[in-house]
Amino acid sequence: MTTSYRTQRTLPREPQFMHGTPGTIYILQNDGLRNGLYKIGATRRSGVSKAMELNRDLQQLIPGTYECVFELHTKDCGQALDEILKQFQHHRRGKRGQDFYDLDLDAAAEKIANTIALINRQGLIRQQQTLSMMRHLEPDEPGADHAEEFSQPPASLFRKAYEWVAG
Repeated sequence: MTTSYRTQRTLPREPQFMHGTPGTIYILQNDGLRNGLYKIGATRRSGVSKAMELNRDLQQLIPGTYECVFELHTKDCGQALDEILKQFQHHRRGKRGQDFYDLDLDAAAEKIANTIALINRQGLIRQQQTLSMMRHLEPDEPGADHAEEFSQPPASLFRKAYEWVAG
């Protein structure tokens, strides 16, 4: 018997909106869940504001309140989150879209900090390469100013008409 459902591997991937966007990687703890179970994610705001948003959400199926226990800013939160979730994929617990992980908080924070430092360094190198490629746009002579001299525009039709009426 076949069903109309396809497996998760054949579904198209969603667009990666956060790639190239600066943001924050956070770890949230929920007091309604057991100790050592954390939610990892990325946001353009702070981890504290994400925790407050989840606490205000009335359709939240998970009991308890969220508290931000770790957050770190990165220059590319989409790439950082992808790398971090790859590292922790064997610690995933719960349903597929919930991003809960069974981790030691200190070890996870250290791995996340190292990953973010590496990604920020890569972003800095990319930025320097882009600037070096754009050097051809700068003038050849540092003292030469290629701006044209300002000249008075010719007298307009309205100015001529005004002068004729006035005088």
